[in-house]
Amino acid sequence: MSSFSKKYVIIVALCLVSALCASAMTLEEAKAAYLAGDYASALPTFQEQLKRRPKDARLNHWTGVCLYQTGNIDAAIPLLEFAHSKGVVESPRFLAEITFNNYQIEEAQEYADDYRTALDKANATMSDEAEITIDRIDRAYNMLDRVEKIVIIDSLTIDKISFLSAYRLSPESGILSTDASCSTAIYTTENSQLKLWADVDSSGCSTIVEATALIGGTWDTPHRIEELSESGNACYPFLMPDGTTLYFASDGDQSIGGYDIFVTNRGEDGFLEPQNIGMPYNSPFNDYMLAIDELTGIGWWATDRNSPDGMVTIYKFIPNDMRVNYPSDEPNLIDYARIASYKATWTDGADYSNLLRQIDNIGQRKSSTATMFRLSMPSGKIYTTLDDFINEEARERMSDYLDAQNRFNNDTVTLQELRRQYASGNTSVSNEILSLERQQLDARRELQRILNDVIRLEQM
Repeated sequence: MSSFSKKYVIIVALCLVSALCASAMTLEEAKAAYLAGDYASALPTFQEQLKRRPKDARLNHWTGVCLYQTGNIDAAIPLLEFAHSKGVVESPRFLAEITFNNYQIEEAQEYADDYRTALDKANATMSDEAEITIDRIDRAYNMLDRVEKIVIIDSLTIDKISFLSAYRLSPESGILSTDASCSTAIYTTENSQLKLWADVDSSGCSTIVEATALIGGTWDTPHRIEELSESGNACYPFLMPDGTTLYFASDGDQSIGGYDIFVTNRGEDGFLEPQNIGMPYNSPFNDYMLAIDELTGIGWWATDRNSPDGMVTIYKFIPNDMRVNYPSDEPNLIDYARIASYKATWTDGADYSNLLRQIDNIGQRKSSTATMFRLSMPSGKIYTTLDDFINEEARERMSDYLDAQNRFNNDTVTLQELRRQYASGNTSVSNEILSLERQQLDARRELQRILNDVIRLEQM
């Protein structure tokens, strides 16, 4: 190699080393990234430093947290356990989270107690985020005394976007649906006189609203059920045929995971205080959309526990007339709570194939009838498709109504998004919100005018 070539190679190597050094974080920079929540950027520096100082408790903690937050949980546990053994205050908090998410609830409770003790010794306070986690662990631990004994006859893992399509409810139980204005679930009673759904208010909070049907197929102004979302978002409503028992999902301060399933009853002055229905329905993850079909005697609920990203598992179960819980000393209590195997809930020799076929037949009957809308005529007849109309002009006018309704729904979604932006601090959209609200008011009036035309023309 020539002298020039050797010098060139040396210069390139020095440039590469310089570039690597420039791109690598110092320990102080890694700490700053860690505190800012940028765990992926901080991790390489912590790992490199840990190789040099493997007994450094703080480095074990920082590296363990970064591994946990970036999804490498198995590698995180021994580092956090070492840091915990050396007295790092925050380590038991993350060990509590990890064991809780693995349904090691008793171990999680022990780590939570260790965390509280460590904070007291250090005269430190718990962060808001940590307090939420520790409270949920305490709540779940207390729920172990009342894990309900139910029979789960089947499960299905399905795409979260379309999971409602898997529910097979008899018409007497009502209808579950979605549309452009509500992406979670709309519940409509069998007689189509009442519907409930989740709507986002100006603060960005999801609240369940209800509306009653008016003559002519329109709906009264929706009423917000504020008491269901006092501490968090509320959605996925299901009203039992008794008209008073309401199941819904909430991520409020009585939840043990993201969303939990709650139940409440309508009293004389509104709905009573909601109650968390406990395990096995609820988990450290998201659980929602519980529905009970009294005609078939089957209940349904969805959960993303143990499901791939973007998927949910739907469980079909036989509800109890009266709640029966497993004994608190049941050896397999945690397995029943987490539903390690739904077939473990079956009685010996049980065969639920006929019941499952009955449910599937409900789905076939539902899918055989294409319902575009539900219009109550003055004669008492219910129109559900354009083919039901006798008068051609009325049919065309109804088609205009459906187009206008679709535009109204799309504008409603836009308005909700603008309200979210405003609640997040983007006040520049205020004029657009006011304009669209006025436009929506005019659109409601136009929809009513079109519907009046439809009914008048069909009666001619």
